[in-house]
Amino acid sequence: MKPEMYLITKEFPYGPAEDTFVKPEYPYLCEKYDVTIVVTESGKNREAEQEEGNVSMVSVRQNVFDKAFSFIRFLGEKDCYTEIASIIKEGKHVGKRIFRALMFGTAAETFYRRLKKSIALHKNTKALFYFYWFDYKCFGLTMHRHKFPDIRIIARTHGCDLYDERELYGKQFFQPQMDVSLDKLIFAAQYARNYYLKRYQKKNIEKYPLCRLGVSGKEVMCGQRRTEQEKAPGFLLLSCSHAVGIKRIELIIDGLSTVKTRNVKWVHIGGGECLKGLQEAAKQKLESKKNIQYRFTGALSNSEVLEFYRQNYVGCFITTTQTEGGSPVAVQEALSFGIPVIATAVGELSQMVNDNGILLSINPDKEEVGRAIEKMIALFGTDAYFSMCQNSLEIFEEKFNAEKNFSGFVKELEELI
Repeated sequence: MKPEMYLITKEFPYGPAEDTFVKPEYPYLCEKYDVTIVVTESGKNREAEQEEGNVSMVSVRQNVFDKAFSFIRFLGEKDCYTEIASIIKEGKHVGKRIFRALMFGTAAETFYRRLKKSIALHKNTKALFYFYWFDYKCFGLTMHRHKFPDIRIIARTHGCDLYDERELYGKQFFQPQMDVSLDKLIFAAQYARNYYLKRYQKKNIEKYPLCRLGVSGKEVMCGQRRTEQEKAPGFLLLSCSHAVGIKRIELIIDGLSTVKTRNVKWVHIGGGECLKGLQEAAKQKLESKKNIQYRFTGALSNSEVLEFYRQNYVGCFITTTQTEGGSPVAVQEALSFGIPVIATAVGELSQMVNDNGILLSINPDKEEVGRAIEKMIALFGTDAYFSMCQNSLEIFEEKFNAEKNFSGFVKELEELI
């Protein structure tokens, strides 16, 4: 009989937001565990439920009564006052931070009560709880861990749930309190792990393993890319990310506006709040350039993204993101197809671009981006270009092969059950 696991997600398997991250890992978890997915922030979809199997819905939407009751309950927790004392001691945005902390704790208490009811959690429960995000839901259970001596709790942390600068008012809440009750805190990137260990002066490093995410095996060998390149209609530059400010997609547009060499087609995959503005910026800055074509596909599913790679010969992948706390899956996918990469030297990207592309400065201007694109166009089809392709495949195989990474992750968990 397999040990029991509860996998707490936001939308997976009902929404597309986590598909890229969770879906490749999920089969490896099911091999070793009897997995129940606890979905917290998405509407129900019967087709997804049938496809993924055992799924439980725990709504985190709060009405006025829920908020009031959970708020009062949370005020009785020691963790509440520990966090408030820490905020006062730091002396920055005190009122705003206390308000945010109280809302975080209120949401955590609501989640805990609903989880307990939904899965009939009791003092003799024996299960592993795997929080895919290091957020208020994780805090909800860790805050009450002492009531359930036989459970184990782990969490992954990525970027928005880890770095102080990614949180409003520059502070992540209740991380030390959650840490105390976790069996393991899993990091997807070495940069993120180093940040956390330094931030909290952690010595017991075995509790904080590096378990990278990954994508499926090599899709295109370097030799095939050389053959297929001869048939390519031109140089295709690809970017893939949510259209949000922190990704600095307009910097790609600005860089392309300076390109004067051979024809280039740029495709951006991804939707988001900034998409309309980016389309307007591209029209204004690129429409008159005869050597530049561009297209915004909008949001695509992970399977559609991979199909795009199979149907199109991508000359180079580009990201000009302002920050990157993890190992972006979009770049991993490009590496798995043996595609060179242009990227800013932020976070783990510095480890993902090594003789397989061009590493930009942390805050490049449009001229630097444009020069990098022009250099890659000039190299396209040469021995130096195919050497980059080979290096991308080798980096993928060493660090981001899903079979190796997720098998290693499951093995890391064996000692907990």
